[in-house]
Amino acid sequence: MLPRRGQDFRIRLRRDCQTDSLPVSSPIHSPHLRTSSLDLRCHAPMFGTDSSDRGDFNLLHYWRTLRKRQLTVVIFATVMVVTTAIGTALSTPYFASTATIQISPDQPTVLDMDQVNDAVAYQGGGERRAYYTTQYRIIESRTVISEAIRRLREEHGVTDFDSVEDPVVFFKRHLDVSPEMDTRLVHLIVEYPDPDTAALFANVLAQTYMDSNVERARKTTMDALAWLSEQQEVYRQRNLSSSEQLKSYEYTSALAAHDAKLSSRERLQSAWAETRAKRVEQEATYKRLSSQATSGHWLALANNLSVNSPVLTNLLEQHQQFQLEKTRLSASKKAGHPDMVQVEQQITGVKAQIQGQVRDILAGNKAQLDATIAAEKALQKELDNVSAEVQTYEAKLIEYDQVKAEAEKNADLFKSLDQRLSEVDLSKLLTPNNIWFVDKAVPVTEKVRPKLSTNLPIALLIGLIGGVALAFFTEFLDSTIKSRDDIETLVGINFLGAIPLLDPQETAQFPELDRNLYVNARPRSAIAESLRGVRTNILFRLPDRPQRRLLITSAAAREGKSFVSSNLGTIIAMTGSRILLIDADLRRPSQHKLFKVGNVTGLSDILTGEKTLAECVQRTHVPGLDLLTSGPRPPNPAELLGSDAMERLLDTLTGYDFIMIDSPPIGAVADPIILSRLVHGVLMVVESNKTDRDQVVQSRSRLSEMNANILGAIVNKLDVRRSGYGYYYYYDYNTVYYDTDTDTDSDTSTDTSTDTNQTYPERDVG
Repeated sequence: MLPRRGQDFRIRLRRDCQTDSLPVSSPIHSPHLRTSSLDLRCHAPMFGTDSSDRGDFNLLHYWRTLRKRQLTVVIFATVMVVTTAIGTALSTPYFASTATIQISPDQPTVLDMDQVNDAVAYQGGGERRAYYTTQYRIIESRTVISEAIRRLREEHGVTDFDSVEDPVVFFKRHLDVSPEMDTRLVHLIVEYPDPDTAALFANVLAQTYMDSNVERARKTTMDALAWLSEQQEVYRQRNLSSSEQLKSYEYTSALAAHDAKLSSRERLQSAWAETRAKRVEQEATYKRLSSQATSGHWLALANNLSVNSPVLTNLLEQHQQFQLEKTRLSASKKAGHPDMVQVEQQITGVKAQIQGQVRDILAGNKAQLDATIAAEKALQKELDNVSAEVQTYEAKLIEYDQVKAEAEKNADLFKSLDQRLSEVDLSKLLTPNNIWFVDKAVPVTEKVRPKLSTNLPIALLIGLIGGVALAFFTEFLDSTIKSRDDIETLVGINFLGAIPLLDPQETAQFPELDRNLYVNARPRSAIAESLRGVRTNILFRLPDRPQRRLLITSAAAREGKSFVSSNLGTIIAMTGSRILLIDADLRRPSQHKLFKVGNVTGLSDILTGEKTLAECVQRTHVPGLDLLTSGPRPPNPAELLGSDAMERLLDTLTGYDFIMIDSPPIGAVADPIILSRLVHGVLMVVESNKTDRDQVVQSRSRLSEMNANILGAIVNKLDVRRSGYGYYYYYDYNTVYYDTDTDTDSDTSTDTSTDTNQTYPERDVG
């Protein structure tokens, strides 16, 4: 019968970890085991997310990365902002002056010159939709800017261009042509260190552009006059020729017969469609009847054809009468009787007549089908001939429309050219301009660049983006163990739990022994609760046996495995279990320092046969926890740990529920590999954000080669405040909930007070 406290434990287990995949049906045979509901794998979210939350894990992982690398983002953004502010303060200020002009695609004239321009544009192939884009390019052209620079030098005495290699490029570097949307206004903006010079540059450039446009308009008018005079005679001849050609084509093409041909084609198409449908129906009927005749179903076929054949109907009636007579006679006479023979002959004769009649009907249907096919072919031929004639007439109509359109176009152009020639002749005396000033540029003393109000937000944005990118890149280059996924996915072992990093300010007030055995000094702390979760996971992964042997090791040195071993042993001892902690690190032992005991005798003495186990085992101040220190440092640690004496020692240890062995790092020596075959499970301690993943993977591979039972990994020294929101919340919650003197939770109080003060029986150490 399981003790009541074990029953309570299983009830809490099912209640608090219903979503966990671990089995809970088998009891844990530890008579004093008590744990809180938080001892289970419910601690796992402190270091990662369950598989059911993978959808939200990516965003949460990114957020935690930013929280962890927030100093990188802040420093990068600060450097960008400060650098930008200094650069802005030291840069030369620029002032902008704007000259606004209006560009109209139509010439302002008393004459209707836009139509003349359209005619010229039609002949030259220009596109009005590209007009404005062309004007912007003209303003920035070398011709216009060179003329503006000449005027600035000669008329205004500007010497700013004398020291530059290319004055046009220098001028364009300070110029911005900005059209205003949905208007005909264009702003010529010049940015220059001197506001008066900037205004002068903008006004001179605008005036130069307007003058060059007037000159181009005058030249365009003269070209239009010459072209119109030339084209007037050309289109007069074209108009006369196209009119004569149109009249001649109307008489010679006989286009009036086109409508009659169209009607004839429609009638032929209708007759051909009806004939074709009739042929398809007859062909289908003939094939169906022929198929029935071929298969030998003459009577069924005859029944179908008898509707339209009185002869066939009469034959079918006779056949039916003979069949009835045969049935009547068969009731009283045998098959060879003369009456029966006579009836059979009559039936056979009628069948032959029926078959002959059916063949005649099928032959008639075949003849009708052949006639219909011949009619269809004849209609098709006639339809093809008529369609060819219609196509010939339609081709003539297309040609006629082209001749007519050409004649109308020549007539319209000749009329327009003749009308506008006099207008263009008069317009050459005018000087119209479709470009004029709206606002002249004036000096503006407010600088446009560089501006702190513009540069600093941009720098901050770029700094934040760059800082975030740098943070993620740094995280990508960081190959240390950081998350539960690193343990389970990359390394390939189970995650048992995470132990938060000790706060130096908090532990500074404790004596050294309490700092070493922190969970004994503060059994309600977050570290103690984390180790309780590790304890529960270990119990689930080890098979039920009177004694469990655990090997605690790490991939590299100084990862805190000795601290984890001593404190984990203390946590397990609080449940009432009996623990023997063995310091098997014969090269650099540390357990005697943590427990503040001597190391004169120990494991090495037992293995060499100089001391007995009872002489070397030491009681600690932790109830239920005994310590076997390493003893004097031997010259051959690996040989001693791999000897038969070590195996016999472990086999003779009785009176303990747990044997915990603190071994050296796997990456340094072969001692833990040797010891792994002597224990029931191996625990790997991994330091957060320090241990390289490759080291852990290599250590796991070495243990797997020895077929060691790797229970999982414990992440040590986890800086919860640096690891993201989820870790910080967990740490803060446990600090408040468990580290309070007023906590009255029955499970916790029993675990930390009742168990630690009870009296334990004498241990049998062999």
